[in-house]
Amino acid sequence: MADTISSITDLPLDIFVLVFPYLDAKSFLALCSTCKAFQQPSIRLDPAYWSYLARTTFRVPNQPVVQHDGDRWQKMYRRMLTQSRVYTWGHNSHNRLGHASDPEDHAHGRTPRMRGMRAGMMRPGRRMYNAHQAFPTEMDKTRELGVIADMQCGGWSTTLLTSKGTLYTAGALDGQRILIASGPLQPLRFPEGYPSNASGAQYEEPTVAIRQFSSGRAHILGLSDSGRMWSWYDVKKPALQVKFATLQLNELSLNEKSNATSNFGQVKQVVAGWSRSSAYVHGVGIVVWDPVERDHGDEGTDTMLVLEHAEVPKTGYQHVKGSRESDEQRVLRQEVGAVLNYVILEHFVLFSTDLGKVFCGRFEEKNRIEDIVELETLRHEQGAPLDVQGSFRNFAIFRDNEVITGDQNYLESCWSNRHSPGDVQGLKKIPALQNSNVISIAFGDYHYLALHSDGKITSYGTENSACGALGLGSNGDSLVGNARGIVYDRFNANGQLVPHAYTRGRQIWFDARKNEWLKQAVHDEAHAEESQERREMFKTDPNVQGEVSEWFEQEGKVWDQDRGEDGLGAYFALRVSAAGWHSGALVLVNEELAKKEPTYNREDVHFPRLKLSDGREMPGQRDFDEWREGRPDFQLST
Repeated sequence: MADTISSITDLPLDIFVLVFPYLDAKSFLALCSTCKAFQQPSIRLDPAYWSYLARTTFRVPNQPVVQHDGDRWQKMYRRMLTQSRVYTWGHNSHNRLGHASDPEDHAHGRTPRMRGMRAGMMRPGRRMYNAHQAFPTEMDKTRELGVIADMQCGGWSTTLLTSKGTLYTAGALDGQRILIASGPLQPLRFPEGYPSNASGAQYEEPTVAIRQFSSGRAHILGLSDSGRMWSWYDVKKPALQVKFATLQLNELSLNEKSNATSNFGQVKQVVAGWSRSSAYVHGVGIVVWDPVERDHGDEGTDTMLVLEHAEVPKTGYQHVKGSRESDEQRVLRQEVGAVLNYVILEHFVLFSTDLGKVFCGRFEEKNRIEDIVELETLRHEQGAPLDVQGSFRNFAIFRDNEVITGDQNYLESCWSNRHSPGDVQGLKKIPALQNSNVISIAFGDYHYLALHSDGKITSYGTENSACGALGLGSNGDSLVGNARGIVYDRFNANGQLVPHAYTRGRQIWFDARKNEWLKQAVHDEAHAEESQERREMFKTDPNVQGEVSEWFEQEGKVWDQDRGEDGLGAYFALRVSAAGWHSGALVLVNEELAKKEPTYNREDVHFPRLKLSDGREMPGQRDFDEWREGRPDFQLST
């Protein structure tokens, strides 16, 4: 018989992928090494296996844009065991950045010490913190927590999720009620009767081990392994379990196979918005309610029964095998589809479906949404799935290799014109975000950051009061910020990225030596007289600043040429987050590679002399500097 299977390698790949999840990494690699047939990339780098292993072992959130990149997932899994680091930057009120007392000491490995009173913390006996941090600095005491799986910024806080399922927060959840810093990074607790947190449990406790969480402006939502929802509104107070008076939630039956019973009523995802809480519930859809808190005198309460909640219309459809659809379900499948992802903005819910469509709905009184409207301009012509990301007032849509950004003003126009469809203006395609393998976009109040698949982060927008949220500056040295493309307003010190920076982007630097090199080059004390006129030209002419900053950007990339054996380089960002006036990133750091001297001529550090795109030649006696990647055709209309 021709179809007879005489060897295990004759089995179809569909069979193998059912077996792979039962193997740990060591067993899987041993299987792949048994014969050449198992060395083919479709098996050895199976994306479903490596993403499953990374997400179940380390609780890493899925990233839809790269969910089919098995090579990336495998390398990430290998390095997360020992190399996950957390960096933060920007405004540091309430110690939301979680830094050591002196970031300069921390960056150079010196013991933190007091250096007198600084802006920021002024209470006697307290540690001193910089009010602003203009470049990425590692959070203090995070290496003691083990593997960091996820990190998110809130309005006044930064929260980490460990691979054990414990949440740790620096700063305050509600900075409007707590006016002083809350102290160092500390674990979020559970009510009396539960283990204080998953790391402190003496046995596996799925009700408190957090598998997915979301930071809102002033509260945090967590979803446990068992499917239980928890909400925190104060770092120093234990969580509240969330239940509904008129909606039955079902927790996971961990002793049964996931496909053995219906998942109806189980929570798939939680999203904490600007001033709302939400969850996607199987068979129900997107559920929205007001954040919960204890009343005075109810400190012993461990559960909050939500009396009023709202359900977003037409978001409950899900594909169920072997069951017959009703007419209503069939229409919903054809017109809307199944929700893939959603975000909660200040006034809108925005979600994408498996039909390649994007919908929005406007919140009314008590979180109600009367209807949804499709954003037809964003529809994928072939019906391929899209991803939607966003927070507060801004959002991004990922369509093939495009990244389309917009804000609530655009959604307001679409909503107002929903009964008379027309061409609504307001969407943008930032040149640096197109065809550059962007995985995710993180939005703060006025700035935003893009994570690319090569582990690089680019920064855009404005940082208020030179707070450092863009991550491109140097504390107290505006000339370094200028050299990265930031123009500072002389009255309020707001820093805005030059239009030139939107053509190719400005990368966040995690190697502190880059800032030292840039500081030396831009001040150019060794050739101060020769470069003086060029430097004045640079400081007073925005177009000159834009081109010089692009030249420095290209020079900075020379440091990254040694990508190491796995190709990820010394610093490889896995996650980026932003909120309010600060930012953060989860980064894999190859310490050995990071300590290497860059292949760079450090003796020839100077302020550049360029031939400008408008035909002008910058003054000076030294030879003109060349562009390593060529001068871009700057697109300055963005």
